Amino acid sequence: MLKIKFVGAIEGVSGSCTWLHHTDSDIQFLVDCGMHQGTEREEWANSKAFPFQAARLKYVLLTHAHIDHCGLLPRLVREGFTGMVYATRATRELTELMLLDAARVSGMFTEHEVKQIRWSVLDDDPGFKWGRLIRLAEGIRMAYLRSSHILGACLISISWKVGEADRTICFSGDVGCQTDENAYLPLMKSGQHPFADTDYIVVESTYGGRVRAQEHQDSQLRLARLAEVIAHTLFVKGGKVLMPAFSLHRAQELLMDVLHWMKVSLPTSRHSSGHSGNDRPVTASFHAPLGHAVTQVYAKHLCSKSPNGKFKYLNAELCESLAMHADEIQAMLERLVEHGRFEAGDEGYLTMTMPKQPCNFEADIVIASAGMCDNGPVVSYLERWGNDPRNTVILTGYQATGSKGAALMQRATASPVPMDSLTPNLAEVIDMSPYYSAHADQQMLLDFLFRTDGFDCNKAATLLINHGNPGSKYELRNALQIRADSRKENDRQIKEVRIADARWLNLNTDEVIEQSCTEQALHDELELLRQQLALLSDSKDKQGKPRTHDTTVLYVE
Repeated sequence: MLKIKFVGAIEGVSGSCTWLHHTDSDIQFLVDCGMHQGTEREEWANSKAFPFQAARLKYVLLTHAHIDHCGLLPRLVREGFTGMVYATRATRELTELMLLDAARVSGMFTEHEVKQIRWSVLDDDPGFKWGRLIRLAEGIRMAYLRSSHILGACLISISWKVGEADRTICFSGDVGCQTDENAYLPLMKSGQHPFADTDYIVVESTYGGRVRAQEHQDSQLRLARLAEVIAHTLFVKGGKVLMPAFSLHRAQELLMDVLHWMKVSLPTSRHSSGHSGNDRPVTASFHAPLGHAVTQVYAKHLCSKSPNGKFKYLNAELCESLAMHADEIQAMLERLVEHGRFEAGDEGYLTMTMPKQPCNFEADIVIASAGMCDNGPVVSYLERWGNDPRNTVILTGYQATGSKGAALMQRATASPVPMDSLTPNLAEVIDMSPYYSAHADQQMLLDFLFRTDGFDCNKAATLLINHGNPGSKYELRNALQIRADSRKENDRQIKEVRIADARWLNLNTDEVIEQSCTEQALHDELELLRQQLALLSDSKDKQGKPRTHDTTVLYVE
């Protein structure tokens, strides 16, 4: 029997962790082991006792490097886990960076505990390919499939024997936005889909209740809006552009979009704006200490290829957009990381501020961490530039309630306003976050779940919705049921749609494993205590604000 219990992300969008037990081989393992983030009440969950014995776990199968999926791995090690963490090479290297940064900032665990994690890197095998089955134990295997969420991200398929038949469950991880038809964000190629014969699919629902506007899924409109804002700021207002950014993935996307502006739009921007001032080269600076190390990983792996010669991750449209070959993009990133400067043509160049170097206030455009503006170099840039209406702050990501970024978002507009309408003594704020969201919206989640890539299968799948706020989960469930009832040609057949909960589920029989009276009484008592704690902390939450730093990137829009 294979049974499953959802440990985290049941009530929200952080702390992803699922516990599985294959009783035939007596193998226990996790899919993800993430940190809870947000309010103090939510972060309190990070100190709760695990429901499993860490020492009994054989593996952790890791979907990607965001801290809400990997952040409790060091605690797992501290409590006796000596098994292997399966991941791609990019995910391993990014996870180590994120965890080492979290160790320094949060103090929840030590750098030594991070370095004790034992890894099994899937794509180090020369025969690696997406979807290849790998044996975990007698009668149970797994396969990793590509996600477009961030570099190295995957969905995970697990298959096991039930008599002579095979059964399969797929974990979506965080579903990205890129499709074969429209890979509109700059870096990642399209994601793959669960196998056609999958029996269960565990799906995230972060934006299960949201449908993204078509204009926000158009790369040309995004680049045009960014070009408009930059040109207006530099050549009409005569100011500076500041782009707060999360160090992992968002900062690298912005780097590519700014490079595109320099190579494609800058030459005409000066002329069309009537700019008659100094025609010196425009400087764009990347200032994110953690982002510097992350960009080094992107330089190594973004353009890597599978044994079949295809790009493992790279969106080939980026090459066309920048008029650069993949090896030139890789060389550009390497040059920035190692030497801190890249010439983007005759009229502009990129620089990268190295860790511990001072702020580059002479730059015209700055991409700076942290994304919510509470910590990191962005704080100094806001202090210097934030009180001048000639300057512009471009927000490109989620801003948690109570953060400085949220305060900026309250007065943000979608496009530049006339000079005489600007607020005195305050920089202009532009909201471009809808263009950069890396989470699939409702329609994308539907396509992800129902698409079978042309493979015929008469097997109906049970869908388990997790990793979302209650409203998003129920809205996604309703949309899934409507789509299933429509019986579109070539769609996956759906047996049932469920909201995931904390009870054990027997995946062989599709039956909930009831708890004993003692277990139920203990569960009820713990739930009562949790509710009482919630009531006590509610007033404190309203007065305080979330603790955010460079690793709080769970809401990677």
